[in-house]
Amino acid sequence: MQARIDAERKRVEEAKVASLEAKRRAQKEEAERVASENSRKVAAATVASKVAVEQSKGSGSDGLKTTQSTGSILKVTEGAVKLEERRLQIYKELAAENAALGLSSNKEFHSHGMQIARRIKTISGTKENVSSKAHDLIKLCLNSPIPQSISVALFAEKVVSFCVNPSGSFSNAAFAYARVIVLVTSQVPLAMDILLAELNKACIYTVPKYISYSESAFETKEAYYKAIGYQEEDGKLESTDSYVERLSSHMKLYGALVQTEFEGVQNQHGLKEGWAWCARFLNALPANLYTAVALHSFLEMAGFTLYRRYKIQFKKLLDIISRDFLSALRERGDPKLNKSIINIESYIESNQFLKEPEGWRLRSSLLSHTFVPE
Repeated sequence: MQARIDAERKRVEEAKVASLEAKRRAQKEEAERVASENSRKVAAATVASKVAVEQSKGSGSDGLKTTQSTGSILKVTEGAVKLEERRLQIYKELAAENAALGLSSNKEFHSHGMQIARRIKTISGTKENVSSKAHDLIKLCLNSPIPQSISVALFAEKVVSFCVNPSGSFSNAAFAYARVIVLVTSQVPLAMDILLAELNKACIYTVPKYISYSESAFETKEAYYKAIGYQEEDGKLESTDSYVERLSSHMKLYGALVQTEFEGVQNQHGLKEGWAWCARFLNALPANLYTAVALHSFLEMAGFTLYRRYKIQFKKLLDIISRDFLSALRERGDPKLNKSIINIESYIESNQFLKEPEGWRLRSSLLSHTFVPE
């Protein structure tokens, strides 16, 4: 009898200890969560100031009211902030190094830039072409009298600029571009950081991050549009249609890049980063026209391979998009969003992620229109 009483007393005491330990652990996790959130807000505020100022330069005024704390207008996760800052720092250091060389007016410099541009401009979706262009670009980066830092900068700049107005369907071209990028950066690793920095500068949704409009933060609506990446031509801002089309091209290139996989070559910014982009996007960005186009463009290019890797988890992610993101779009009641809503709905409901995207497999030759296994 006494033995049973002692055993019961011991069980009760152990249960109390376990309960106290669980409570302490929960309190610790909550404290860590709060500390992390505070850290994210501080980081976001810092980056918001840099982004809003730097992206709106060029008109003689940064357009940002200095009396306004900009932390509240920037939507971004802490992880995305840190990665963007790291890439931007590398980019700035490379730019300073290149400026110190003073070769911008050199004829050989311009000739070298034209050679890189010509290779990138003529990338197409065949195995031979991709292999040839990548080989030439690697050679131009590694075996040239022009410093490698300049070659890397030119490569990244030309890829991002040419991806906006390619010949033919960009959805097809993007997969070939991505193959070349992965091949080149596997031999010239610095080129990946610089290219991603160029993409982040050209399209904030590749970070991903979002800048909200606020009358108290921006002097004019025009200053805001410049801050999010609208371009100016002949003293006028481009149309929203033009901006959205360019946004889509940048996101398609990014989506194609993260999903690119082939044997024997390491993609420095592969599926793991693509999956992280999805999580950061859905955790931080609001649902509107810009983000809807960005999300759909990304899924079109990367969804097929993300599903093959993550299976059920990817389907759960699509459920979140359907339940939360699409619902938020509908609640805005804006007819301009109808096309984006339909596009994303169709992608999910028709299981487009099960179908190999056009251009995903490289053709065996220019004369062949039949896709063959790698």
